[in-house]
Amino acid sequence: MRLGLDFGVSATVIAAAGPGRDTCTLEFPGISREFPTQPGILPTHTVPPLVEYRDGKPVRLGEEVLCGGTADAPSTARWLRRSLCDRSPVQVPAGDGRMVRYDEAVTDLLLPLLSQSLRENPGAALIIALPPEAPAGYGELLQRVARRAGAPSCTMVSEYDAALAGYGYSPADSEPFVLVTFSEIDLEVVVLSRSGLSGTGTGGLRVLAQATGPVSCRAIDSWIVQDLLQKFRLLESDPRAARLMPKLRYEAARLREHLPVEGEKEVWLTDSVSGKTFTTLCTTADLARILADHQVIPTLQDCIGRALSTMRMRGGDAGQVRSVLLLGAGCALSPVQEAVRSRFSSADVYAGHPLDAIARGAAEYSAPVPAQDRIASSYALRYWDPAVQEHHYRFLVHSGTRYPSAGQVARIVISAAYDGQTLLGIPLYEIGGTAGGGVPQIELVSDAGGGVRLGGPAQDAESPGQVVHANERSPTLLVATPPARKGEPRFECTFTIDPERNLCLSARDLVTGLLVKVNTPVFRMT
Repeated sequence: MRLGLDFGVSATVIAAAGPGRDTCTLEFPGISREFPTQPGILPTHTVPPLVEYRDGKPVRLGEEVLCGGTADAPSTARWLRRSLCDRSPVQVPAGDGRMVRYDEAVTDLLLPLLSQSLRENPGAALIIALPPEAPAGYGELLQRVARRAGAPSCTMVSEYDAALAGYGYSPADSEPFVLVTFSEIDLEVVVLSRSGLSGTGTGGLRVLAQATGPVSCRAIDSWIVQDLLQKFRLLESDPRAARLMPKLRYEAARLREHLPVEGEKEVWLTDSVSGKTFTTLCTTADLARILADHQVIPTLQDCIGRALSTMRMRGGDAGQVRSVLLLGAGCALSPVQEAVRSRFSSADVYAGHPLDAIARGAAEYSAPVPAQDRIASSYALRYWDPAVQEHHYRFLVHSGTRYPSAGQVARIVISAAYDGQTLLGIPLYEIGGTAGGGVPQIELVSDAGGGVRLGGPAQDAESPGQVVHANERSPTLLVATPPARKGEPRFECTFTIDPERNLCLSARDLVTGLLVKVNTPVFRMT
């Protein structure tokens, strides 16, 4: 028996898989909500990632918070994953003089969920889906919670791999495919492919292109609220509207979720002060009108177009996309699915598990056998050559390099590009299809425009293969205190590779002599 955990931005889902049983999501009465599905399909249970505090203790979780109308209260911790990934220093006032950090709130949410799951499935192994933006320490926190809950074993899998497994799709090496994620807080389209070493098994997944759009389920819910107020003939400034607002938001989300399946739904709300009852009937036609009025589908199509355009600019062929996977509650909307199918008319569109594909895939995931402990892709620093007016690359790690490394694989000295510079970056690029070779000794210098230039031998100046900015979403920055002077060599950096394929950075401030980074993961390589 295995359990898969998807600790999502807008929903937490735990799925169970094992011999002789269908993979299913676990229900937590009072805490989880059942997402409506078509007849004959197993229901999907999700837990809103919300923790409400009172008197210094957690008092309500998940759906309890939404039903209580306190999701937006200062004493409620929400957006847990995003805050954890952003390393937010914000703390939640829990009452009784206590302030709660987000790592504590994550524990308060997940510990009871995992404890119940393991009690009901004794001896089950736990597999946690790891988001691409997860910083160092994210996985360790979730593993600590899993151990406290009694998990006999706990492993990690990337969300991308889990989504593939959840939909039962396995792309061939170098075959591009698309993930469309339409969640509570954002819209994102990512083009990926699987890279591998010839003859040594399957490599990992790498991002070829991505784009985001200014629409989300939360935005759709706010538009539904405005529509309900119009149906109720209530102005937003009306005190009754203010008192009903938490219930309005709750009903708006339920309408978005239920109308695509049920076709129509009646809304009843009563103002607790005046006793006035407001009622209206909402239909799929109302939902379609709201989506059309706010250009949701054109925004989605534009987002897809920008992602494919970026893919073509980087040397990819959008015509080779044969599969599209849909994730997030927004992808359960029929107009969204129809728009994706229309845009990718020759591709297979996987849309049956938008909310639970990652959790199901984590529970079902079977890790490929490592390819002789070697790195599949090559990784380099990019610099601008003003003489020929084009970018070149210098390699840190070559395709086929063994891991963990016996010692350092590269040395970098970073100098300031202007007086008073305080942040100096480490831009890393992944290059596919590159042959092995020696690693040059190089020096990286940041310029005032945000680019980099390197000094050192000219070897490896040209590089074939697709090039992707590997750590664009999680850049590694070095802070100069006091601020650096222009041209002053400021940080000496060395790189190693750990047993988990992480490219790790150690950095010494050459002015103060202090170590500011010690074996800090920069990027997990494929």
